[in-house]
Amino acid sequence: MQSDDLSRVDDYADFWAPDPASRTWREALADCADALPALRALSRPGRGRVAVVALSLLTATAAFPLPASAAPGFTPREPESMSELQSRAESMTEEYNGELRDMEAVLEEAERAQERAEATSEDVEEAQGQVRSLAVATYTSSGIAPSMSLFVEAEPDEVIDRAIIIDYLSSTNQEKIDQLDQAHSRDEVAQENAEERLAEAQEDLDELEDRRMDVRRLIADHPEQPMQPHNNLTPRTEQMRDLVVQEFGPGDDVGGYGCYRAVGGWVVGEHPKGRACDFMVDANGSMPSQEQVDRGWAISEWARDNADDLGIMYVIYRQQIWDVRRGDTDWRPMADRGSITENHFDHVHISMF
Repeated sequence: MQSDDLSRVDDYADFWAPDPASRTWREALADCADALPALRALSRPGRGRVAVVALSLLTATAAFPLPASAAPGFTPREPESMSELQSRAESMTEEYNGELRDMEAVLEEAERAQERAEATSEDVEEAQGQVRSLAVATYTSSGIAPSMSLFVEAEPDEVIDRAIIIDYLSSTNQEKIDQLDQAHSRDEVAQENAEERLAEAQEDLDELEDRRMDVRRLIADHPEQPMQPHNNLTPRTEQMRDLVVQEFGPGDDVGGYGCYRAVGGWVVGEHPKGRACDFMVDANGSMPSQEQVDRGWAISEWARDNADDLGIMYVIYRQQIWDVRRGDTDWRPMADRGSITENHFDHVHISMF
């Protein structure tokens, strides 16, 4: 559980990040990792430190490629441009949405088959109850044995007519039961087929989601991260913003979200560079409700979990910071900046490499 204890403040928490060089964010992260004391990294292992060490080794290896002579006949493939990657991501999103619609249609079909089967079962039970009632009526009204009419008060012809009617109704209801049983069997088969198709659709969706994540990683790791003319955001930042909105909604009722602005704010310099977004949890500069506080933590933890894949540099929320460059495994308190907004109690701040 995150802590709101501000008794211990880390001086490193107040900083701004320099402009990135023309290299991947993983290379920049590896440089930061080199500055960490080796003893600290080894004595206090955690997911962030393990990731830093692993990325350091990876980028160190990548920094020294084998010469062409070491791989005769091998022609290196030109890396995809950012526009090509973004086009692929857009196409895959359309494909994913199409698969999702197909999956929803199959799910609806399975639900309809189940509803039909349940309704048919109720009809079967009702018809069986009618047959049982007719059987009881047959015995209790002397319709089952016309020869016994000599020993009852009713006229013999009346007893025989009654028996014929009851027998006809019983036979008709039994035919109805047989038809309903057949319909019920067909509905069960249809439901099973729909469930199989649903499982296949889920596998296709999972495979497509894996491919989408591969493209997202390529976009996040691409060395070309210019501020785009249409929104002044880097592709890496735009991707992160869209994924947060997709996962948690735009939050229009609590102030929405904002990314680029000409003035960066209190020693946080990524907004003017198109490399940061704020996701509001209160629109009035007031302390948010517990429900919105929880939403903010959900966004913050999602950002931490996806930092390696998306190129997230640090997250600030509720006067606390988590910074991948420090190999953080938990939140650290920050100095008091004076207000609810400046202390990030009413919004989550996410900065990108």
